[in-house]
Amino acid sequence: MRTRRFVLGIAMVLAFAGSSFAQKLEVFGGYSYQRIADGEGLNGFNAAVTGGLASWAGITGELSRHSWGMSMFEPTTNTLMNIDANILAFRFGPKFVSRVNDTASFFVQPLVGAYRMGVDAGLPGMNVNASATGFTTAAGAGFDLRVGPKIAVRPAQVDWVYFGNTDVGGASLGNSNGFRYSGGVVFKF
Repeated sequence: MRTRRFVLGIAMVLAFAGSSFAQKLEVFGGYSYQRIADGEGLNGFNAAVTGGLASWAGITGELSRHSWGMSMFEPTTNTLMNIDANILAFRFGPKFVSRVNDTASFFVQPLVGAYRMGVDAGLPGMNVNASATGFTTAAGAGFDLRVGPKIAVRPAQVDWVYFGNTDVGGASLGNSNGFRYSGGVVFKF
């Protein structure tokens, strides 16, 4: 229930943010690869909305989802087990921009928020689901290359991502640190 309220609160802030910002509104979306503490890589997406407060600063709201799946065959019991996990994170915070010229700009952004992790394990005739929420933060930098008056390409955004300890299905996951790469397209309004 708290996650729904948190998501609704962020959605409302972002919905009304456009009218209160003096500068521009940016919308980013693209592919994302996240590496977590135990070395596993997760594929997913990263989306963000930034409202400009000045030409060099703004407020960013971000949504990212990463997932991982695996199938294991147990030869002694002749069964197939499927495991799927996903992490949905909501973060917000300031974004600081440095424009090199009319074409390129660099940015840094420290973001804080919450995440929801879900695990689904399936055996023939049985399915187990578990989920939990926790605190997360991300700090990173990236650069945008303008390709049109209202469109830019973001070839690289690299973030350090931290997930706070939470319990999933009674098992403590501990804290997790990792890096995330994102790349995609930026639309400016």
